[in-house]
Amino acid sequence: MRCSYCGSDDIIISSGEYVCRKCGSVLGPVLYVPRIKYIQLGRNKDIASKILLMQLNQKVIEKKYSYSEKILMYIKVLCRELDLPEEVFRSSIQVLKDINKVKIQGKNPKVIAATIVYLISNKFKLNINKEQIARRLGISKLTIRDTATQLRKLCKELNY
Repeated sequence: MRCSYCGSDDIIISSGEYVCRKCGSVLGPVLYVPRIKYIQLGRNKDIASKILLMQLNQKVIEKKYSYSEKILMYIKVLCRELDLPEEVFRSSIQVLKDINKVKIQGKNPKVIAATIVYLISNKFKLNINKEQIARRLGISKLTIRDTATQLRKLCKELNY
C-alpha cells in the first residue's frame, strides 16, 4: 500500500486506521475479513440427524401444517432416529389422536412429540432417556420433564 499524498510505502495501522508514517495522513479504516466460526459436530449420525432436522424444520416453515401434523412429523423423525419399534410409533400416534388438543395447545410441537415418544418408550420399558430425545430435536430435557408431568395426567385419563 502506498500513501496517496506523498507516495511513501511506510504505512502503519493505528487505532484501526491506515496512517502514513512519513506525512501523517490518515488513509482510511482497516477493514478486516470476518472470521468463519466452525461448529464442531459429533459423529456422522449426529450430522445426519441435524441435517434431517433442518430439512424438516424448513419443510414445516415452507408449508402450512396443522399442529397435529407437525407433532406427527416430529414423532416419525424421533422413532426413525432412535430406531424404536413399530409399536412405539403406533402407540405414540394413538396417544396424539386421543389427547384433547385444547390441553396441549400453545406448546411447541417438538416438545409434545418428544414427550409422547418418551412416555410411550417408558411404557414399553425401552432404555431411552430424555437427553437422547432432546438432543435429536434440539430442545431441553427439562422441558420434556415438565411436559411429561402434564401428559401423564392426560394419559391416565385415557388409560395409557
